[in-house]
Amino acid sequence: MKQYIEGALIANAASLGYHLINDRVLLKELQEEGSLLFQTPDKAVFDRASKAFFRYPYAKVGDLSFQGEILHWLYEAISKGKEISRTEYMEMIYQQIKPGGPYKGWVDSFGRKLIINFLLPTVGNPFPPISQTDKQLVGFVPYLVCKELNKPNDYAWYLAQAFTDDADYNQFFRAFDQLFIKLKTKSLRQSLEEVISITPYHIQEAIKKGLEYASADEYLANYAGTEAFLPEAVPLIFHILYHTSSFEEAINYNILLGGSSADRALMIGAIYAQIAPIPTAWRKKVKWLANYRVE
Repeated sequence: MKQYIEGALIANAASLGYHLINDRVLLKELQEEGSLLFQTPDKAVFDRASKAFFRYPYAKVGDLSFQGEILHWLYEAISKGKEISRTEYMEMIYQQIKPGGPYKGWVDSFGRKLIINFLLPTVGNPFPPISQTDKQLVGFVPYLVCKELNKPNDYAWYLAQAFTDDADYNQFFRAFDQLFIKLKTKSLRQSLEEVISITPYHIQEAIKKGLEYASADEYLANYAGTEAFLPEAVPLIFHILYHTSSFEEAINYNILLGGSSADRALMIGAIYAQIAPIPTAWRKKVKWLANYRVE
């Protein structure tokens, strides 16, 4: 599980301390005070921000965001040898996050809707289920698991449709496939440039500008955003990858940009793990990974 999942989860855990702080001035000040990596979410810090959402009050160093946990749960389920159905994927998440379930962290909107849809039949509600269609980066979770376990993109897209009907995800699966292939023989920058034409056409301009703009503030003001929604987040992921040169630099820069940094970090970490070493000490901080032998 080292090829994609390890990098994704380590990056996710490293970013959780300041996940959902939308105040880049404050984040720069915090960096001057000490490392931004592997920090415990602190309400006092979030209260200092001009805009922030304190969603993980019980998190400790090494914990994952909700989407990071879904990646962990899905990998655990499929790595045991059985391909699960879309319904089983949703049931798996529900069993973790349902009232009284083992998961105690923040649940994103698609997860809250999932809980409602599972509970509606138990109270005899005659209304149809709430739509769970979403553009959050959770659509990439099945893709990363399938890459790790050598499963086809068709299966990744089938599972991703538990929470989205946006075909842009399927196209990005193909683009990232090509990126991973190119990284075997080409630089990260060249590889990113060469896969833009494979990405959804209506997002290509934002991605191109992300490679051109070294200034994040100017780029974010005109072409991207820091939320975890596909049209904003993926161009920003390209920008971060293009303007950094190491795993640590990429994750640190990602946190500095603010917003949904831990969720963006899943793809950033999976990609950087192909070309750059992950600091050894980082792996030991992620409790779940400590159960796995490094090969």
